[in-house]
Amino acid sequence: MGLLNNTDNSYYSDTSEHGNYQFVSLNDIVSQFMFAYVGEGKVISKTNKLEVSFHAQRALAEMSFDVFKSVKALQIDLPPSLSMVLPRDYVSYTKVSFVDGSGIKHRIYPTSDTSNPFQVLQADDKSYSFPSNAEVVKNNIFNAGNGLGIDPWVQSNPIVGTSNNLLAGANGDGKGSKTTVVSEALNFRHSSHLTSGKLHGANLSVWQKINVDGLDILDISARASTVASAAFTWTVDANNRWVLQNSGAVVPGYGTQTPANFQAGDTFAMTAPSTTVRIGISTSPGDSNSSYNSTNGNIDTENWINGDGEQGKAVLQWTDGVNNSEVKDLSNIDVSSYTEVYVKITSTAPWETHSVGEPNETFVTTNTIDQVSVINAQASEYIQQVGVDSSTFNNYKSRTPSENRTNDDYEDDIYWPNEGERYGLDPARAQVNGSFYIDDRQGKINFSSNISGKTVILDYISDSLGTDKEMQVHKFAEEAMYKSIMYGLLSVKSNVPEMVVRRYKKERFSAVRQAKLRLSSIKLGEITQILRGKSKQIKH
Repeated sequence: MGLLNNTDNSYYSDTSEHGNYQFVSLNDIVSQFMFAYVGEGKVISKTNKLEVSFHAQRALAEMSFDVFKSVKALQIDLPPSLSMVLPRDYVSYTKVSFVDGSGIKHRIYPTSDTSNPFQVLQADDKSYSFPSNAEVVKNNIFNAGNGLGIDPWVQSNPIVGTSNNLLAGANGDGKGSKTTVVSEALNFRHSSHLTSGKLHGANLSVWQKINVDGLDILDISARASTVASAAFTWTVDANNRWVLQNSGAVVPGYGTQTPANFQAGDTFAMTAPSTTVRIGISTSPGDSNSSYNSTNGNIDTENWINGDGEQGKAVLQWTDGVNNSEVKDLSNIDVSSYTEVYVKITSTAPWETHSVGEPNETFVTTNTIDQVSVINAQASEYIQQVGVDSSTFNNYKSRTPSENRTNDDYEDDIYWPNEGERYGLDPARAQVNGSFYIDDRQGKINFSSNISGKTVILDYISDSLGTDKEMQVHKFAEEAMYKSIMYGLLSVKSNVPEMVVRRYKKERFSAVRQAKLRLSSIKLGEITQILRGKSKQIKH
Protein backbone atom coordinates (compact mmCIF):
# COMPACT_ATOMS: atom_id res chain seq x y z
CA MET A 1 0.00 0.00 0.00
CA GLY A 2 2.96 2.32 0.36
CA LEU A 3 3.51 5.03 -2.22
CA LEU A 4 7.28 4.82 -2.19
CA ASN A 5 8.42 1.99 -4.43
CA ASN A 6 12.01 3.11 -5.06
CA THR A 7 15.05 3.01 -2.83
CA ASP A 8 16.80 5.94 -1.21
CA ASN A 9 19.79 5.35 -3.48
CA SER A 10 17.73 5.54 -6.69
CA TYR A 11 15.91 8.66 -5.49
CA TYR A 12 18.99 10.64 -4.50
CA SER A 13 20.89 9.51 -7.60
CA ASP A 14 18.15 10.57 -10.03
CA THR A 15 17.88 14.38 -10.08
CA SER A 16 14.62 14.23 -12.04
CA GLU A 17 12.93 12.62 -9.02
CA HIS A 18 13.95 15.23 -6.46
CA GLY A 19 10.95 16.80 -4.75
CA ASN A 20 8.38 14.86 -6.79
CA TYR A 21 6.65 13.32 -3.76
CA GLN A 22 4.84 16.57 -3.08
CA PHE A 23 3.01 16.31 -6.42
CA VAL A 24 0.38 14.07 -7.97
CA SER A 25 0.24 13.75 -11.76
CA LEU A 26 -2.88 14.89 -13.54
CA ASN A 27 -3.23 11.44 -15.06
CA ASP A 28 -3.39 9.93 -11.54
CA ILE A 29 -5.95 12.58 -10.53
CA VAL A 30 -8.19 11.60 -13.45
CA SER A 31 -7.80 7.85 -12.83
CA GLN A 32 -8.50 8.18 -9.09
CA PHE A 33 -11.52 10.40 -9.78
CA MET A 34 -12.96 7.81 -12.17
CA PHE A 35 -12.50 5.12 -9.51
CA ALA A 36 -13.82 7.03 -6.48
CA TYR A 37 -16.46 9.39 -7.84
CA VAL A 38 -17.98 7.70 -10.90
CA GLY A 39 -20.19 4.62 -10.83
CA GLU A 40 -23.54 3.16 -9.97
CA GLY A 41 -24.97 4.57 -6.75
CA LYS A 42 -22.67 7.63 -6.83
CA VAL A 43 -23.48 11.25 -7.63
CA ILE A 44 -22.07 10.80 -11.14
CA SER A 45 -23.32 7.44 -12.31
CA LYS A 46 -21.84 7.57 -15.79
CA THR A 47 -19.30 9.68 -17.64
CA ASN A 48 -16.33 9.10 -19.92
CA LYS A 49 -12.69 9.67 -19.09
CA LEU A 50 -12.27 12.24 -21.86
CA GLU A 51 -14.85 14.53 -20.26
CA VAL A 52 -13.20 14.12 -16.86
CA SER A 53 -9.83 14.98 -18.42
CA PHE A 54 -11.26 18.18 -19.91
CA HIS A 55 -12.57 19.44 -16.57
CA ALA A 56 -9.36 18.33 -14.84
CA GLN A 57 -7.28 20.40 -17.26
CA ARG A 58 -9.57 23.40 -16.81
CA ALA A 59 -9.28 23.10 -13.02
CA LEU A 60 -5.49 22.79 -13.27
CA ALA A 61 -5.25 25.90 -15.45
CA GLU A 62 -7.47 27.99 -13.16
CA MET A 63 -5.59 27.02 -10.02
CA SER A 64 -2.25 27.66 -11.74
CA PHE A 65 -3.23 31.33 -12.03
CA ASP A 66 -3.93 32.14 -8.39
CA VAL A 67 -3.52 29.05 -6.15
CA PHE A 68 -0.30 27.22 -7.05
CA LYS A 69 3.11 28.72 -6.44
CA SER A 70 4.68 30.16 -9.57
CA VAL A 71 8.04 28.52 -10.29
CA LYS A 72 8.41 29.51 -13.95
CA ALA A 73 11.38 31.74 -14.69
CA LEU A 74 13.45 32.59 -17.78
CA GLN A 75 16.87 34.28 -17.80
CA ILE A 76 18.56 35.91 -20.81
CA ASP A 77 21.33 38.37 -21.53
CA LEU A 78 19.41 41.24 -23.09
CA PRO A 79 20.46 41.75 -26.76
CA PRO A 80 20.99 45.17 -28.40
CA SER A 81 17.43 45.03 -29.72
CA LEU A 82 16.29 45.62 -26.09
CA SER A 83 13.57 43.01 -26.61
CA MET A 84 12.88 39.67 -24.96
CA VAL A 85 10.59 37.16 -26.65
CA LEU A 86 7.81 35.96 -24.37
CA PRO A 87 8.11 32.25 -23.44
CA ARG A 88 5.89 29.95 -25.47
CA ASP A 89 3.86 28.98 -22.38
CA TYR A 90 3.61 32.56 -21.06
CA VAL A 91 0.27 33.72 -19.63
CA SER A 92 1.22 36.61 -17.32
CA TYR A 93 4.27 37.89 -15.49
CA THR A 94 4.81 38.10 -11.74
CA LYS A 95 8.10 39.99 -11.74
CA VAL A 96 10.70 41.30 -14.17
CA SER A 97 14.21 41.90 -12.80
CA PHE A 98 17.83 42.36 -13.76
CA VAL A 99 20.67 40.66 -11.88
CA ASP A 100 23.77 42.40 -10.55
CA GLY A 101 27.25 40.93 -10.18
CA SER A 102 26.35 39.46 -6.78
CA GLY A 103 23.38 37.54 -8.17
CA ILE A 104 20.83 39.85 -6.51
CA LYS A 105 17.64 40.59 -8.41
CA HIS A 106 16.56 44.21 -8.87
CA ARG A 107 12.98 44.76 -9.89
CA ILE A 108 12.29 46.50 -13.18
CA TYR A 109 9.06 48.47 -13.16
CA PRO A 110 6.46 48.56 -15.94
CA THR A 111 5.66 51.73 -17.79
CA SER A 112 2.39 52.72 -19.39
CA ASP A 113 3.78 55.85 -21.03
CA THR A 114 4.91 54.25 -24.28
CA SER A 115 4.20 51.33 -26.62
CA ASN A 116 5.15 49.82 -29.98
CA PRO A 117 2.06 50.47 -32.12
CA PHE A 118 1.39 49.39 -35.69
CA GLN A 119 2.86 52.33 -37.61
CA VAL A 120 0.81 52.98 -40.74
CA LEU A 121 2.61 53.53 -44.03
CA GLN A 122 1.76 57.03 -45.27
CA ALA A 123 2.32 59.01 -48.46
CA ASP A 124 4.11 62.36 -48.60
CA ASP A 125 0.82 64.19 -47.98
CA LYS A 126 0.29 61.97 -44.86
CA SER A 127 -2.59 60.05 -46.41
CA TYR A 128 -2.62 56.29 -46.01
CA SER A 129 -0.47 54.64 -48.67
CA PHE A 130 -1.46 51.51 -50.59
CA PRO A 131 1.58 51.07 -52.80
CA SER A 132 2.31 48.47 -55.42
CA ASN A 133 5.82 47.20 -56.15
CA ALA A 134 6.69 47.69 -52.49
CA GLU A 135 8.97 45.45 -50.45
CA VAL A 136 6.99 43.09 -48.25
CA VAL A 137 9.95 41.66 -46.34
CA LYS A 138 11.72 43.56 -43.60
CA ASN A 139 15.48 44.03 -43.64
CA ASN A 140 16.02 42.60 -47.10
CA ILE A 141 19.66 43.81 -47.05
CA PHE A 142 20.46 42.07 -43.75
CA ASN A 143 21.91 45.06 -41.92
CA ALA A 144 19.67 45.61 -38.91
CA GLY A 145 18.67 44.24 -35.58
CA ASN A 146 20.02 41.74 -33.12
CA GLY A 147 23.75 41.62 -33.65
CA LEU A 148 23.45 38.78 -36.17
CA GLY A 149 22.32 41.30 -38.77
CA ILE A 150 19.22 39.39 -39.85
CA ASP A 151 16.42 40.50 -37.52
CA PRO A 152 13.45 39.90 -38.09
CA TRP A 153 14.60 36.94 -40.17
CA VAL A 154 14.80 33.65 -38.28
CA GLN A 155 17.72 31.31 -38.86
CA SER A 156 18.33 27.63 -38.20
CA ASN A 157 20.56 26.89 -35.27
CA PRO A 158 24.29 26.74 -36.02
CA ILE A 159 26.10 23.44 -35.54
CA VAL A 160 29.21 23.70 -33.42
CA GLY A 161 31.40 21.14 -31.74
CA THR A 162 34.72 20.49 -30.06
CA SER A 163 35.32 16.82 -30.76
CA ASN A 164 37.63 15.53 -33.45
CA ASN A 165 34.74 14.83 -35.76
CA LEU A 166 33.75 18.52 -35.82
CA LEU A 167 36.83 20.69 -35.75
CA ALA A 168 37.69 24.28 -36.52
CA GLY A 169 37.08 25.34 -40.06
CA ALA A 170 39.31 26.82 -42.71
CA ASN A 171 41.84 29.42 -41.63
CA GLY A 172 40.79 29.11 -38.00
CA ASP A 173 37.47 30.87 -38.58
CA GLY A 174 35.44 29.02 -36.01
CA LYS A 175 33.69 25.68 -35.79
CA GLY A 176 30.73 24.06 -37.48
CA SER A 177 28.03 25.12 -39.93
CA LYS A 178 26.44 28.52 -39.51
CA THR A 179 24.94 31.61 -41.13
CA THR A 180 26.71 34.97 -41.00
CA VAL A 181 26.32 38.39 -42.62
CA VAL A 182 29.22 39.81 -44.61
CA SER A 183 28.82 43.11 -46.48
CA GLU A 184 25.02 42.87 -46.45
CA ALA A 185 25.10 39.36 -47.89
CA LEU A 186 24.13 36.11 -46.20
CA ASN A 187 27.00 33.65 -46.01
CA PHE A 188 26.13 30.00 -45.45
CA ARG A 189 29.16 28.14 -44.18
CA HIS A 190 28.90 24.34 -44.41
CA SER A 191 31.34 22.19 -42.48
CA SER A 192 31.66 18.48 -43.08
CA HIS A 193 30.85 16.11 -40.25
CA LEU A 194 32.15 12.58 -39.95
CA THR A 195 29.95 9.87 -38.40
CA SER A 196 30.17 6.12 -38.92
CA GLY A 197 32.76 6.57 -41.63
CA LYS A 198 30.61 8.97 -43.64
CA LEU A 199 30.74 12.70 -44.16
CA HIS A 200 27.51 14.68 -43.94
CA GLY A 201 26.55 18.29 -44.59
CA ALA A 202 24.00 20.54 -42.95
CA ASN A 203 20.99 22.15 -44.57
CA LEU A 204 20.90 25.77 -43.32
CA SER A 205 17.77 27.92 -43.51
CA VAL A 206 16.76 31.55 -43.04
CA TRP A 207 13.11 32.59 -43.18
CA GLN A 208 10.64 35.38 -42.48
CA LYS A 209 6.88 35.18 -42.09
CA ILE A 210 4.95 37.76 -44.09
CA ASN A 211 1.31 38.79 -44.06
CA VAL A 212 -0.22 38.44 -47.52
CA ASP A 213 -3.84 39.02 -46.50
CA GLY A 214 -5.18 41.30 -49.21
CA LEU A 215 -2.28 40.58 -51.58
CA ASP A 216 -2.69 38.51 -54.75
CA ILE A 217 0.64 38.49 -56.60
CA LEU A 218 4.28 38.52 -55.42
CA ASP A 219 7.49 38.91 -57.39
CA ILE A 220 10.84 37.73 -56.00
CA SER A 221 14.44 38.22 -57.08
CA ALA A 222 17.90 37.60 -55.63
CA ARG A 223 21.54 36.97 -56.44
CA ALA A 224 23.48 33.95 -55.17
CA SER A 225 26.75 32.04 -55.52
CA THR A 226 27.37 28.33 -55.08
CA VAL A 227 30.33 25.96 -55.39
CA ALA A 228 30.83 23.31 -58.02
CA SER A 229 31.69 19.73 -57.20
CA ALA A 230 35.39 19.00 -57.45
CA ALA A 231 37.80 16.15 -56.74
CA PHE A 232 40.94 16.88 -54.75
CA THR A 233 43.93 15.00 -53.52
CA TRP A 234 45.28 16.39 -50.28
CA THR A 235 48.63 15.82 -48.68
CA VAL A 236 50.30 16.75 -45.41
CA ASP A 237 53.24 19.10 -45.98
CA ALA A 238 56.38 19.50 -43.88
CA ASN A 239 54.64 22.14 -41.74
CA ASN A 240 51.87 19.68 -40.82
CA ARG A 241 49.23 21.35 -42.95
CA TRP A 242 46.71 19.91 -45.38
CA VAL A 243 47.49 21.28 -48.84
CA LEU A 244 46.56 20.36 -52.38
CA GLN A 245 48.93 17.80 -53.81
CA ASN A 246 51.37 19.19 -56.37
CA SER A 247 50.30 22.78 -55.76
CA GLY A 248 50.57 23.42 -52.03
CA ALA A 249 47.51 25.67 -52.25
CA VAL A 250 44.02 25.60 -50.84
CA VAL A 251 41.31 25.91 -53.49
CA PRO A 252 39.05 28.93 -52.80
CA GLY A 253 35.86 27.80 -51.14
CA TYR A 254 37.43 24.85 -49.40
CA GLY A 255 39.74 24.41 -46.49
CA THR A 256 40.73 22.32 -43.56
CA GLN A 257 42.21 22.51 -40.10
CA THR A 258 45.70 21.30 -39.28
CA PRO A 259 45.51 17.49 -39.57
CA ALA A 260 45.36 15.30 -36.51
CA ASN A 261 47.08 11.94 -36.27
CA PHE A 262 48.62 12.29 -39.73
CA GLN A 263 52.26 12.55 -40.80
CA ALA A 264 54.04 14.52 -43.50
CA GLY A 265 53.49 12.93 -46.88
CA ASP A 266 50.15 11.29 -46.01
CA THR A 267 47.59 11.76 -48.76
CA PHE A 268 43.91 11.15 -49.37
CA ALA A 269 41.41 11.88 -52.10
CA MET A 270 38.06 13.55 -51.59
CA THR A 271 35.17 14.92 -53.57
CA ALA A 272 33.82 18.27 -52.46
CA PRO A 273 30.03 18.53 -52.90
CA SER A 274 28.00 20.46 -55.37
CA THR A 275 26.20 23.11 -53.32
CA THR A 276 22.74 24.64 -53.76
CA VAL A 277 20.97 27.85 -52.70
CA ARG A 278 17.21 28.35 -52.98
CA ILE A 279 14.84 31.21 -52.21
CA GLY A 280 11.09 31.05 -52.56
CA ILE A 281 7.65 31.24 -51.01
CA SER A 282 6.70 28.41 -48.67
CA THR A 283 3.75 27.53 -46.46
CA SER A 284 6.04 26.45 -43.63
CA PRO A 285 9.08 27.93 -41.89
CA GLY A 286 12.55 26.52 -42.17
CA ASP A 287 13.84 23.79 -39.90
CA SER A 288 15.42 25.29 -36.79
CA ASN A 289 17.53 22.16 -36.35
CA SER A 290 20.37 22.12 -38.85
CA SER A 291 20.92 18.40 -38.49
CA TYR A 292 23.47 16.74 -40.73
CA ASN A 293 21.91 14.69 -43.47
CA SER A 294 23.53 13.58 -46.69
CA THR A 295 20.13 13.65 -48.45
CA ASN A 296 18.93 17.04 -47.19
CA GLY A 297 17.66 19.89 -49.31
CA ASN A 298 15.09 17.93 -51.32
CA ILE A 299 12.95 20.53 -53.07
CA ASP A 300 9.82 18.41 -52.63
CA THR A 301 10.04 18.51 -48.82
CA GLU A 302 10.24 22.29 -48.36
CA ASN A 303 6.51 23.01 -48.85
CA TRP A 304 7.10 25.57 -51.60
CA ILE A 305 3.85 26.84 -53.09
CA ASN A 306 3.14 26.38 -56.79
CA GLY A 307 4.76 28.74 -59.25
CA ASP A 308 6.78 29.04 -62.45
CA GLY A 309 10.14 28.37 -60.83
CA GLU A 310 12.12 25.17 -60.22
CA GLN A 311 10.02 22.00 -60.66
CA GLY A 312 6.79 24.01 -60.91
CA LYS A 313 7.32 25.66 -57.53
CA ALA A 314 7.62 29.30 -56.41
CA VAL A 315 11.37 28.98 -55.88
CA LEU A 316 14.60 30.23 -57.47
CA GLN A 317 17.67 27.99 -57.44
CA TRP A 318 21.44 28.28 -57.94
CA THR A 319 23.53 25.10 -57.90
CA ASP A 320 26.93 23.57 -58.73
CA GLY A 321 28.68 26.90 -59.28
CA VAL A 322 26.52 27.70 -62.33
CA ASN A 323 25.16 31.23 -62.83
CA ASN A 324 27.16 32.57 -59.90
CA SER A 325 26.34 36.19 -59.02
CA GLU A 326 23.50 36.17 -61.55
CA VAL A 327 20.32 37.98 -60.46
CA LYS A 328 17.31 35.72 -60.98
CA ASP A 329 13.66 36.71 -60.68
CA LEU A 330 10.31 35.01 -60.54
CA SER A 331 7.04 36.85 -61.24
CA ASN A 332 3.33 36.28 -60.78
CA ILE A 333 3.45 34.11 -57.66
CA ASP A 334 -0.20 33.63 -56.69
CA VAL A 335 -0.72 34.04 -52.91
CA SER A 336 -4.39 35.02 -53.06
CA SER A 337 -5.46 31.85 -51.22
CA TYR A 338 -3.13 32.50 -48.28
CA THR A 339 -3.11 34.94 -45.38
CA GLU A 340 0.45 34.17 -44.23
CA VAL A 341 3.41 32.66 -46.07
CA TYR A 342 7.15 32.38 -45.48
CA VAL A 343 9.95 33.83 -47.55
CA LYS A 344 12.52 31.08 -47.10
CA ILE A 345 16.17 30.77 -48.08
CA THR A 346 17.92 27.37 -47.90
CA SER A 347 21.53 26.42 -48.47
CA THR A 348 22.78 22.86 -48.90
CA ALA A 349 26.20 21.20 -49.10
CA PRO A 350 25.72 17.41 -49.03
CA TRP A 351 29.18 16.20 -48.15
CA GLU A 352 29.88 12.59 -49.10
CA THR A 353 32.27 9.91 -47.92
CA HIS A 354 35.96 10.40 -48.61
CA SER A 355 37.18 8.05 -51.27
CA VAL A 356 40.19 6.93 -49.20
CA GLY A 357 41.68 7.65 -45.86
CA GLU A 358 38.66 9.28 -44.31
CA PRO A 359 40.63 11.58 -42.03
CA ASN A 360 38.76 12.86 -39.02
CA GLU A 361 38.85 16.48 -40.18
CA THR A 362 36.47 19.30 -41.01
CA PHE A 363 36.24 20.71 -44.52
CA VAL A 364 34.37 23.88 -45.40
CA THR A 365 32.44 25.25 -48.33
CA THR A 366 30.48 28.51 -48.47
CA ASN A 367 27.38 29.75 -50.32
CA THR A 368 26.15 33.37 -50.46
CA ILE A 369 22.95 35.24 -51.32
CA ASP A 370 22.16 38.94 -51.44
CA GLN A 371 20.02 41.54 -53.26
CA VAL A 372 16.93 39.77 -51.95
CA SER A 373 13.68 41.42 -53.03
CA VAL A 374 10.06 40.36 -52.51
CA ILE A 375 7.52 42.88 -53.79
CA ASN A 376 3.76 43.01 -54.14
CA ALA A 377 2.90 43.28 -57.82
CA GLN A 378 -0.51 44.77 -57.00
CA ALA A 379 -1.64 47.38 -54.49
CA SER A 380 -2.69 45.96 -51.15
CA GLU A 381 -6.32 46.19 -50.02
CA TYR A 382 -5.22 46.81 -46.41
CA ILE A 383 -3.09 49.39 -44.62
CA GLN A 384 0.62 48.62 -44.57
CA GLN A 385 3.14 48.72 -41.73
CA VAL A 386 6.21 50.92 -41.99
CA GLY A 387 8.57 48.51 -40.25
CA VAL A 388 8.93 45.93 -37.52
CA ASP A 389 9.33 48.57 -34.82
CA SER A 390 7.49 51.88 -34.71
CA SER A 391 9.24 55.24 -34.36
CA THR A 392 7.70 55.40 -30.88
CA PHE A 393 9.61 52.33 -29.71
CA ASN A 394 12.80 53.33 -31.54
CA ASN A 395 12.74 56.69 -29.75
CA TYR A 396 12.02 55.02 -26.41
CA LYS A 397 14.94 52.59 -26.59
CA SER A 398 17.40 55.15 -27.95
CA ARG A 399 16.98 57.64 -25.08
CA THR A 400 18.52 57.55 -21.64
CA PRO A 401 15.64 57.22 -19.16
CA SER A 402 15.05 60.36 -17.09
CA GLU A 403 15.51 58.39 -13.88
CA ASN A 404 19.05 57.54 -14.97
CA ARG A 405 20.24 61.04 -15.72
CA THR A 406 22.89 62.20 -13.34
CA ASN A 407 21.92 65.85 -13.12
CA ASP A 408 20.56 67.05 -9.79
CA ASP A 409 19.31 63.79 -8.34
CA TYR A 410 16.36 63.06 -10.70
CA GLU A 411 15.62 66.74 -11.19
CA ASP A 412 15.34 67.82 -14.81
CA ASP A 413 13.42 70.25 -16.96
CA ILE A 414 10.74 67.68 -17.69
CA TYR A 415 9.44 67.23 -14.18
CA TRP A 416 10.49 70.39 -12.36
CA PRO A 417 11.41 73.45 -14.39
CA ASN A 418 12.31 75.41 -11.28
CA GLU A 419 15.54 74.18 -9.71
CA GLY A 420 15.06 72.60 -6.31
CA GLU A 421 11.33 71.91 -6.61
CA ARG A 422 10.38 68.31 -5.84
CA TYR A 423 6.62 68.64 -6.01
CA GLY A 424 4.82 66.03 -8.05
CA LEU A 425 7.55 63.38 -8.02
CA ASP A 426 6.11 60.14 -9.37
CA PRO A 427 7.28 57.32 -7.06
CA ALA A 428 7.34 54.92 -10.02
CA ARG A 429 10.14 57.03 -11.51
CA ALA A 430 12.07 57.52 -8.28
CA GLN A 431 14.33 54.58 -9.05
CA VAL A 432 17.22 53.79 -11.36
CA ASN A 433 16.36 50.21 -12.32
CA GLY A 434 14.82 51.06 -15.67
CA SER A 435 11.42 50.19 -17.13
CA PHE A 436 9.70 47.79 -19.50
CA TYR A 437 6.42 47.25 -21.27
CA ILE A 438 4.89 44.17 -22.85
CA ASP A 439 4.16 44.29 -26.57
CA ASP A 440 1.38 41.72 -26.83
CA ARG A 441 1.00 42.34 -30.57
CA GLN A 442 4.49 41.02 -31.29
CA GLY A 443 4.84 38.80 -28.20
CA LYS A 444 7.85 40.63 -26.74
CA ILE A 445 8.96 42.51 -23.64
CA ASN A 446 10.65 45.79 -24.55
CA PHE A 447 13.10 47.44 -22.16
CA SER A 448 14.53 50.91 -21.67
CA SER A 449 18.05 51.60 -22.88
CA ASN A 450 19.74 51.34 -19.46
CA ILE A 451 18.95 47.59 -19.34
CA SER A 452 21.02 46.87 -22.46
CA GLY A 453 23.48 44.02 -21.97
CA LYS A 454 22.25 43.15 -18.50
CA THR A 455 21.05 39.76 -17.36
CA VAL A 456 17.24 39.84 -17.21
CA ILE A 457 14.97 37.38 -15.38
CA LEU A 458 11.28 36.99 -16.18
CA ASP A 459 9.20 35.30 -13.46
CA TYR A 460 5.89 34.32 -15.00
CA ILE A 461 2.72 32.29 -14.71
CA SER A 462 1.66 29.54 -17.08
CA ASP A 463 -1.41 27.29 -17.10
CA SER A 464 0.60 24.11 -16.32
CA LEU A 465 -0.67 22.49 -19.53
CA GLY A 466 2.41 22.98 -21.68
CA THR A 467 3.98 19.55 -21.24
CA ASP A 468 3.01 16.25 -19.62
CA LYS A 469 5.66 16.77 -16.94
CA GLU A 470 4.08 20.09 -15.92
CA MET A 471 0.61 18.58 -15.55
CA GLN A 472 0.89 17.80 -11.86
CA VAL A 473 -0.92 18.95 -8.72
CA HIS A 474 0.50 19.71 -5.31
CA LYS A 475 -0.92 17.35 -2.70
CA PHE A 476 -2.18 20.33 -0.72
CA ALA A 477 -4.57 21.02 -3.64
CA GLU A 478 -5.52 17.44 -4.53
CA GLU A 479 -8.93 17.63 -2.85
CA ALA A 480 -9.61 20.96 -4.54
CA MET A 481 -9.02 19.27 -7.90
CA TYR A 482 -11.56 16.53 -7.15
CA LYS A 483 -14.18 19.08 -6.06
CA SER A 484 -13.51 21.25 -9.12
CA ILE A 485 -13.89 18.29 -11.49
CA MET A 486 -17.08 17.21 -9.73
CA TYR A 487 -18.61 20.69 -9.99
CA GLY A 488 -17.53 21.02 -13.62
CA LEU A 489 -19.21 17.75 -14.58
CA LEU A 490 -22.45 18.38 -12.68
CA SER A 491 -22.81 21.97 -13.90
CA VAL A 492 -23.05 20.91 -17.56
CA LYS A 493 -25.32 17.87 -17.08
CA SER A 494 -29.05 18.06 -17.55
CA ASN A 495 -31.59 16.84 -15.01
CA VAL A 496 -29.22 17.48 -12.10
CA PRO A 497 -31.04 19.15 -9.17
CA GLU A 498 -29.92 22.74 -8.67
CA MET A 499 -29.33 22.12 -4.97
CA VAL A 500 -26.77 19.44 -5.87
CA VAL A 501 -24.93 21.81 -8.22
CA ARG A 502 -24.90 24.56 -5.56
CA ARG A 503 -23.63 22.11 -2.95
CA TYR A 504 -20.61 21.11 -4.99
CA LYS A 505 -19.99 24.72 -6.00
CA LYS A 506 -19.67 25.56 -2.31
CA GLU A 507 -17.49 22.53 -1.69
CA ARG A 508 -15.22 23.54 -4.57
CA PHE A 509 -14.95 27.08 -3.20
CA SER A 510 -14.11 25.79 0.26
CA ALA A 511 -11.53 23.29 -1.04
CA VAL A 512 -9.80 25.90 -3.22
CA ARG A 513 -9.70 28.34 -0.28
CA GLN A 514 -8.17 25.66 1.92
CA ALA A 515 -5.57 24.87 -0.78
CA LYS A 516 -4.61 28.56 -0.95
CA LEU A 517 -4.07 28.66 2.81
CA ARG A 518 -2.01 25.49 2.76
CA LEU A 519 0.16 26.66 -0.14
CA SER A 520 0.72 30.10 1.36
CA SER A 521 3.45 28.54 3.53
CA ILE A 522 2.67 30.62 6.59
CA LYS A 523 4.92 29.31 9.37
CA LEU A 524 4.30 30.13 13.04
CA GLY A 525 8.02 30.45 13.78
CA GLU A 526 8.49 32.96 10.95
CA ILE A 527 5.51 35.04 12.09
CA THR A 528 6.85 34.99 15.65
CA GLN A 529 10.25 36.24 14.46
CA ILE A 530 8.62 39.11 12.56
CA LEU A 531 6.54 40.12 15.59
CA ARG A 532 9.62 40.05 17.78
CA GLY A 533 11.27 42.45 15.39
CA LYS A 534 8.29 44.81 15.67
CA SER A 535 8.75 45.04 19.45
CA LYS A 536 12.13 46.77 19.21
CA GLN A 537 12.28 50.21 20.69
CA ILE A 538 12.75 52.93 18.13
CA LYS A 539 15.50 55.36 19.12
CA HIS A 540 16.00 58.79 17.62
